Amino acid sequence: MIGDMSHQIKLNKEKLRKKSKNYNDNFQNIENFIREEIYEIKKLKRNSENIIPEISFNKLSKNTHSIEKLVRNRGCVIIRDVFDDNRILELDRSLENYIIQNNYYEHQKAKVGLDNYFSDLKSAKPQIYGLYWSSAQFEIRHSEEMQKVKTFLNNLWIYENDEYKVFDPNRELCYADRVRRREPGDNSLGLSPHCDAGSVERWTDPSYQIIYNNIFSDNFKNYDPFNAKYRDRTIEFESPAVAHVFRTFQGWTALTEQGPKDGTLQLIPIAKAMAYVLTRALLDDVPENELCGSKVGKALSVNETYHSLLLEGLISIPKMYPGDTIWWHPDVIHAVEDIHLGKNYSNVIYVGSTPYCKKNLDYIKKQSKKFLEGKSPPDFAAEDFEVNYKGRANEKDLSFLAKKQLGLIDWN
Repeated sequence: MIGDMSHQIKLNKEKLRKKSKNYNDNFQNIENFIREEIYEIKKLKRNSENIIPEISFNKLSKNTHSIEKLVRNRGCVIIRDVFDDNRILELDRSLENYIIQNNYYEHQKAKVGLDNYFSDLKSAKPQIYGLYWSSAQFEIRHSEEMQKVKTFLNNLWIYENDEYKVFDPNRELCYADRVRRREPGDNSLGLSPHCDAGSVERWTDPSYQIIYNNIFSDNFKNYDPFNAKYRDRTIEFESPAVAHVFRTFQGWTALTEQGPKDGTLQLIPIAKAMAYVLTRALLDDVPENELCGSKVGKALSVNETYHSLLLEGLISIPKMYPGDTIWWHPDVIHAVEDIHLGKNYSNVIYVGSTPYCKKNLDYIKKQSKKFLEGKSPPDFAAEDFEVNYKGRANEKDLSFLAKKQLGLIDWN
């Protein structure tokens, strides 16, 4: 497998280089764009201005044209006050009780090593809990508020083209993800900069090659990261914890107050930054059978050796409060701070935006079987902690909306 993949990487790099009149000049053009974007980010930071666009939940129904333009440029957005503070604090306590009463910590020790998706990143795995089916997660994921947020996010994309309709922005399927609970003082559980949703695939998969064609073929100025065409047709390598769905945005909901130095999220807020990563791997100083450290079945690593300019744009997110949400495009590079210097737990529930399309529906139907059994979803390591957990959500607890989002009944 490794030898064959090395050969495939070499062949695809040769193919992608031929799309450009001069791949070195093409990279230089993209690098100049990134340099300008990073200059702007640093200027905003010096002036203590918002770098990541923000909007309040209660303004999503109003004219959002100006914020939409910023989100398409930055590739990320904070939507504040989606949930009431008191409600969120109750859900955080509920989740803590779910963990304690089911003796999760002892179960986790017995299954250490099953989840190694992030094992090749410089930093270790953060305090991410292999839990998916708690009532707290369900209440947030399947709420009417979250449906409204995701509809707004999905509509930022171009979802129809001259060939087909990629997805329905107003119908949402629900991708079950995990929980982060990071204790104060933790100094070993960060995540170095990376992207999910495919690593090597971004160079070798035919659909990704079409998605990124403008980047490789000297037409970077016309590349639109929010054009969804063929995003629903990519094929990922089989691996635990590699997303086999198309998410318009990854995201999480804050359960506790957290911000810079609290061991939380960092972003490189440039929606087109993937172009730098893709074309950098084609330069002559990178071994012919390598892609700047990217490996099959692992997160797409962004590192100092090959991507030092990009890393100058890495920023910590601003202060988040219980009930706030943050979202980032699937191509946006993100990280988790190495050290939690705050005084309180840094807790979040991961929630992505997974619109209705065949790719996502196929996965959700597989996921729903796991839900009914209390097992880990198909994309994640088969730790299966929750099979016999007390308080686990089950089908009778679901709202009509939740049943549609889980593929248990048809949206139509």
